[in-house]
Amino acid sequence: EERRAQIAQETLDIYAPIATRLGMSKVMNELEELSFKYLEPKAYEGLRAQVEAKRRGAESVISELTRTLRAKLEEAQVPIIHLDGRIKRLYSIHLKLKRQNIDLERVYDFVAVRVITQSVKDCYAALGIIHQTWSPVPGRIKDFIAMPRPNGYQSLHTSVISENGLPFEVQIRTEEMDRSSRDGI
Repeated sequence: EERRAQIAQETLDIYAPIATRLGMSKVMNELEELSFKYLEPKAYEGLRAQVEAKRRGAESVISELTRTLRAKLEEAQVPIIHLDGRIKRLYSIHLKLKRQNIDLERVYDFVAVRVITQSVKDCYAALGIIHQTWSPVPGRIKDFIAMPRPNGYQSLHTSVISENGLPFEVQIRTEEMDRSSRDGI
């Protein structure tokens, strides 16, 4: 048990940040989730149970949001390569809850939608459609296309409020940006 905790801490301190620096979010996510599970098993299980309790409702919300967004983008003739939704990762939720000293109900990006478009122009067009469809949350728009992160990550992020008052995040990027985000350099 002690060795497992030591390896998990080393993974969280060294290998996950290296994956982040290389832009390998897929690997980083997996390393962080596994480390969290072994370093803080009670916190992990408690949060997992809370998220599971919200999952069914969140999945139906995601389905409705993606259906609405797909219709709006098609109506505006913004080409979509891929559109999907997700629930935020446990470790990411855990960090946000600790950092901001809030409860799960106040996590703005618990639910997120990702839009993959053909071009940068389409990314900005999609952002406009999203802001016409739902109310943006002030101060929650980030343009990582114009100003990429140091690891090369590019995407538009915005948080909006749905018709029923649910805040959610939307990430918009091109196919190349998405591949680079997942797999890194």
